[in-house]
Amino acid sequence: MKLVIHWSGGKECCLALHKMIKQGHEVAYLLSYIYTEPYIFHSVPLMELQSKTLGIPHVKVKIKRAYEDILATLARLNKEEGVEGFVTGDIVGAGCAQVHQTYYDAMCEQLGMKLIMPNENPSRNTYDVLAEEIAAGIRPLMNCINLDHFGEEWLGRVLDESAIKELKALADKQGIDVCSEDGRGFHTMVLDAPLFRERIEIGKFKKKKFKEKAKHWKRNWLYMDIKEAFLKPKK
Repeated sequence: MKLVIHWSGGKECCLALHKMIKQGHEVAYLLSYIYTEPYIFHSVPLMELQSKTLGIPHVKVKIKRAYEDILATLARLNKEEGVEGFVTGDIVGAGCAQVHQTYYDAMCEQLGMKLIMPNENPSRNTYDVLAEEIAAGIRPLMNCINLDHFGEEWLGRVLDESAIKELKALADKQGIDVCSEDGRGFHTMVLDAPLFRERIEIGKFKKKKFKEKAKHWKRNWLYMDIKEAFLKPKK
């Protein structure tokens, strides 16, 4: 099946991509939604390097009216490029996955496309998905952290077997999801994975703060504003 995958550059969408390729599907496009400028949660320059090392074209959509803009993009890819399915990295049953499933199901049904959410979570413990990602050889970097839950030393930390054990203990203590599927704790960018032909190395970046506010909550983000990044041969 010819697919497009919702791409943030983070660990869950990368796991979903690997699963789809392993199952024999053709992932024709990476699709990213850009809601704000700057887009602090996920680095667009790193997404572009991911696209290059994967050899999969990257479609970026600036969002003004979310439902209409996403639907129009999927409709174009379906009609003009023959894309049959839409893949998301949501962890089934966790965080906002149920809301997203309802949202995207309506779009796909309207377009005659199939919605695929391959990151199943039968244990209902998202730590198992996190452990699956690391075991699969995915190398995520914590590029954006909520200072209400994390110390600054977590910014720029690469998640490995040791780090995710510390992360689980901290997440349990703070009462947040260990994969940050609720969007409250942190965001990641993948620097290396089995399907990457080269690894990504970050050069210059600045630490910046951003306060996100809504009616009933606020979040104090610290993020990496990446100025330089490069593709390097794998070690």
